[in-house]
This record gives sequence, C-alpha cells and structure tokens, in this order.
Amino acid sequence: MLAIAFAGCNVITEPPPPERENPIDPRNPNFQPPRAEIISGPADNSTVAEHTVTFKWRGNQADSLMLFSYKLDNQNWSEWSNVKEVTFAYLDEGKHTFYVKAKYLNNIEQQQPTQVNFTVDAVKGPAIMFVPRKVEVRPNSSFDAEVYIEEAVDFAGVKIIISYNQLYFDVEDVQVYKDSKSILLKNGGSIIDFVNIDKRDGKVEMNLAVAGGNPTDVNGTGPIGKVRFKVLSDVSSGTNSEIRFDNRSIMRNSNNQTVQIKELVPEVVKVF
Repeated sequence: MLAIAFAGCNVITEPPPPERENPIDPRNPNFQPPRAEIISGPADNSTVAEHTVTFKWRGNQADSLMLFSYKLDNQNWSEWSNVKEVTFAYLDEGKHTFYVKAKYLNNIEQQQPTQVNFTVDAVKGPAIMFVPRKVEVRPNSSFDAEVYIEEAVDFAGVKIIISYNQLYFDVEDVQVYKDSKSILLKNGGSIIDFVNIDKRDGKVEMNLAVAGGNPTDVNGTGPIGKVRFKVLSDVSSGTNSEIRFDNRSIMRNSNNQTVQIKELVPEVVKVF
C-alpha cells in the first residue's frame, strides 16, 4: 500500500500587519491625526487695519498625503484641495473667524478645525459706508445695501447721495430706519427724512435729521437705512461694478455745522 503524507500548512487568518512606514495608516503605532497649522495671517484675537487678509497654512504630513478645506465665518466650506493659502478682500468691519481643516488621502479627517478669531477695523470715521462691502449676486436678483454711519462724532443730520450704474441696476426700494435700530435715534427723538430716487441719472438722495433727542448730537456707529437694488436681467456674468457715495454727501451737527467725513466706502457688486 502506498502511503501518502501531507505536509501541514498554515492558513493566514489574521489581517496583515500595519504598514509601519505609512504615516497615515491609523494602525501605525506612530500615527498622528491630520491637522492644519496656520503659519501666516492675523493672530488670534488681533485687530487688523485693512479690509484684506491672507492666511497661509501647512499640514503635519507631506503635501502629497494631505488635502485641506477652509471657510470664513458662516460661509460654506471650500472644496478639498492641496491649496494652502487664501486671501479675503472687502471684509466688513467687526469680528470674523477663519477656519481650516485637513484630511489624509485615506479620508481620515481632522475632527476640530483650526481657527483664528480677528477683528477688522479698516474704516476710520467719521465715515459713511455700505454693509456688506461686497456682494455676489445673479442677474435678475435683488440685494440690500445697508447704509451705516461709522464712528460718528457729534452729528444730528446727514445728506447722502448714492450713485449707481443704471445700466446694471434698478432701485426697488429705499427704507429709512425710524426705530431704535437707527443710530440717529440713539438719544431718543424722531426722524425727519426726505428721499428722492432719480433712476434716469442713477442717483438716490437721502436727507435725514433727528429732532428732539437728548442730547441731539449722536456719537458712535450704526445704520440709518438701506437701499434695495435689483440686478437687471441682461447684465452679463462676470460684471463688476461699485455703488458709491457721491462726494456731495455731508454730515452736520445740531448747530448746522459741517462734520468732517473722512471716508466714503463703496459697495462692490460682482455678478455671477
């Protein structure tokens, strides 16, 4: 009889060992979660004197292994990419927060984004400005341009002349704030107002004064009203324009003396 012997064999049932040379393999004993580190830009809790800021960052692994996403304030997150720098322009006055996060190519993502809080103080008053300083809008769509008095010093009235390109925009409405939202009513009183819209020449004139406040003259920052514009339907995507304050705009105190205006800050409108 022929005897047949079978050699024993080991069947591999365990998972392969971790790739100890792969830094983004979570089974690697030296694994570190992905993280974006901001290396340039406004410092946390700082104040910047320009409306344009640039942030630069890096990851904790080689560029070839990482992707990044970022956002400012409540905007949407950017698409994942290998971009490591971004510039924001025409930022509004006040507080902002920048966020950036990283992920590895195997889709392991940073759990808590890296963030920086900063304040923009680019407009030196007394000034008249639009909020927001920049809008992006589609043809045949409407947007509000809120009119703000910035860092006012002893003023009780204002004449504001707004110029716009009537080939691009139409004025749908002008609203003068007549409640506590208006900086003119900071000390009480009532609003006296006159508004004129000249669509042929692309002008809006707002004449406002406070009566009966105590004291009558007002200091500080706040809105006085807003203008609703509509982008005309035949405006091409990619068109950029500005809505401006005319140099004839003027502020006065309760003695009808001129208050110097240091800046007239336009609104940039981008049609997309």
